[in-house]
Amino acid sequence: MGSALTAVLVALVGNGTAHAEDAVPALEVSDPFIELHTAPGRGYPIFHVIEKGEQVELLKRKTNWYKVRAASGETGWTKASQLGRTLQPTGLPADLPEVSHGQYLESSWRVGFTAGQLEQSPSFSLTAGYRPLTWLGAEIEAGKIYNQSVTSDYYGANLILEPLHQWSLTPYALIGYSQFSFDARQKVLLSDLGDADGVTLGGGLGYYIGRNFLIRAEYRVYSVSSNSDSTGLSEWKIGLNTFF
Repeated sequence: MGSALTAVLVALVGNGTAHAEDAVPALEVSDPFIELHTAPGRGYPIFHVIEKGEQVELLKRKTNWYKVRAASGETGWTKASQLGRTLQPTGLPADLPEVSHGQYLESSWRVGFTAGQLEQSPSFSLTAGYRPLTWLGAEIEAGKIYNQSVTSDYYGANLILEPLHQWSLTPYALIGYSQFSFDARQKVLLSDLGDADGVTLGGGLGYYIGRNFLIRAEYRVYSVSSNSDSTGLSEWKIGLNTFF
């Protein structure tokens, strides 16, 4: 059902652009209304409401948001869950494609949470990243290291290379800079304690699990310098990312 519309959406919306000379899919609103946001995200303000029975044209998709144009000319973003209850001209419900690995490749932003082990110490971190290209991204992180009821902080900025990004199971390489702030009892990591800087090298696998979620498993090696001392640290970690 709706296979013809789906084919048009995959070709038109899936690429993220709509050419003026192409026919854009038109749907009829069957809910009491759908809301148009200024950008793809709930945090952006609602500036227009399209009421039941009105026509909307699909222009572009970004993860689970669609850019649409109302019959009156207003252009804005609405959630796919609302648009999925619109109707085709035949009166049948629209068959909209789900978020896919291809949508992940087109996404620009992602945030995540990771847990792992830095040497013999549990570690946890929050990450936020931006990807200007499908194969290259930048990421910042902030985390904690736990050992013997003591916590230490670390921060980092990394470049992520994904040359084989077309696979659902995607290998990647990582290079970056880290800064550690070790507690005085964190002797398991460094003998010369205090603040320390490090160069980060690593690699891992990302696996797209559906909708807006990605699992990452990663191994890193840190070359850490504190005053005149230098040492190597290793870390395994796994995390969940969401993209938009």
